[in-house]
Amino acid sequence: MIVLTILATLAFVFILEILLVMVPAPGYQARAKRSEALLAAQEQRGKEYADYLRGVEENHKRYQAILTKQEEDIARFGKILDTWERQQREYQAYLDSLKKPK
Repeated sequence: MIVLTILATLAFVFILEILLVMVPAPGYQARAKRSEALLAAQEQRGKEYADYLRGVEENHKRYQAILTKQEEDIARFGKILDTWERQQREYQAYLDSLKKPK
């Protein structure tokens, strides 16, 4: 008889737990909606961050291209300046050779 009472009590507790799990808590819907809204906002922020990061990477590539072009221009100008200085030295040497010795 005691065993039957214990089994009946366990069965009642088991059924009660199942029923409690099936019936959502009063604030469950509100919490579920809030969680969904937070997840949607997080996904949106993730997309915005990815777009921002993509823009930063594109800007970096543009700036790198500009820097490379400037470095090439500086190197080209250096060559032109070296050529001009060499030509000036050669011309000065030519002018010096035209002077009559005293």
